[in-house]
Amino acid sequence: MERGLRVVACLCLIPVLTSRPLAAQEKTNRLVLTLEQCEELALSGNPNIQDAELGIAVAEAREHQAATAKYLPRFELRNLWGPSQKAEGIVDPVTGFVTSPDTSFAGSDLRYFTQLDIDLVQPLFTFGRLSSLADAARFGVDAEEARLDAERNTVRFQVRQLYWSLVLGEELLALIRDADAELTKAETQVEEKLDAGSDEVTQDDLFKLQIFRYDVNKRLRDAEDKLALAAAALRAALGIADDVVIEPAVDFLDPLDIAVDSFDVYWQEAQRSRPELARLQAGVQASAALLRVERSNYYPQLFLGGQIKYNFAKDRFDPRNPFLYNPTNYFRPGLALGVNMNLNFWQTRASVRVAEANYQQVAQKVDQANEGLRLEVQKSYLALRQAQSNLEDSRRAARAGDNWLRSATMTFDIGVGEVKDLIDAFRANSAIQAEHLQNIFSFNVAAAELSKVIGRDIYPSQ
Repeated sequence: MERGLRVVACLCLIPVLTSRPLAAQEKTNRLVLTLEQCEELALSGNPNIQDAELGIAVAEAREHQAATAKYLPRFELRNLWGPSQKAEGIVDPVTGFVTSPDTSFAGSDLRYFTQLDIDLVQPLFTFGRLSSLADAARFGVDAEEARLDAERNTVRFQVRQLYWSLVLGEELLALIRDADAELTKAETQVEEKLDAGSDEVTQDDLFKLQIFRYDVNKRLRDAEDKLALAAAALRAALGIADDVVIEPAVDFLDPLDIAVDSFDVYWQEAQRSRPELARLQAGVQASAALLRVERSNYYPQLFLGGQIKYNFAKDRFDPRNPFLYNPTNYFRPGLALGVNMNLNFWQTRASVRVAEANYQQVAQKVDQANEGLRLEVQKSYLALRQAQSNLEDSRRAARAGDNWLRSATMTFDIGVGEVKDLIDAFRANSAIQAEHLQNIFSFNVAAAELSKVIGRDIYPSQ
């Protein structure tokens, strides 16, 4: 009776987030999951995480593209095939003039030609342009990896919050079912005494129990609706079908075994490990690299250029004379050093100013993020400390509530206590038991939130 009645007023005090609704008990598919298994399911199927993983793949491809840009960024081949007219050549040994007996065009005189052109450019010295582009691409990969870590932390926190709510809701519902049975027992006991004409109870005592039952049933129905919605949210977060009932692998809501450190420890850890801050810092480094790219345009770009041209036309005369123009049957290799430089310094200066402004803007965001992060860490740390203190106090108060309820129950059972005193003991004890459960829930969730805020998991090994 004690376990059931002490939770009668719990639902009015605890904002239950999720549990298995009563209607779901009729379903046949059940899945018992630990917190770690829930996290793995959510992390494997979350669309935001999948999008972040694709972002990393894109960034890595850009990094590879930037890293290979310094090796033959221009290396092109072109090959042409086509018809050509037969043309024999006769060189006059005296004058050196070239003549040809082929003066008519006929289909039988057609032959073919092929032309092969190869162009290449190899940068030699670019004043840091290519290396800075590679640096910017590498920092882009770092930023996407930090984004993935941030998404994982967010999903992990959400799952933990829902999971502990599930454990809390399951425990409360079990207590409420027991409470319903104990209320029925008390009502039956009062009715039997009234029928027997006992002066230990009155009709008013029965009315008080019936009013108390209405309050319990109303709050239970309201809680079941909230639990059904929250359970659906948890299944959606885990990617589990609606016909599957999720059951937590733990039977009771217990506080995590966590040694809470000082604020300075968590603040230093947040500066090292917070993914959002790491992403901004990677953005600053990428902006600095792009600024160096724009500044390199003030200087010439030294390169090595090469070209190979080859043409072969069947049955066309090749004079093999460099002083005679010959559009067919030739081989012309070439190699040269070159310098490319943009002399529009006004436009270059404008581009540098834009890059400088972008760099300063991103750097300013890092400073602002540091200020906001400190407040966020402090808020989460104080919430954890408060939840820890409340938990210690409510544990002592819960023992006192149990003793009061036990005393009131024994007095009522021997026939010297009043129903009003028993109900008052029920309400007071259920309130403190509910508060104690809520404090356990708040402590576990606060630890999960602090883990997300600092970027390092402080949860004990599961």
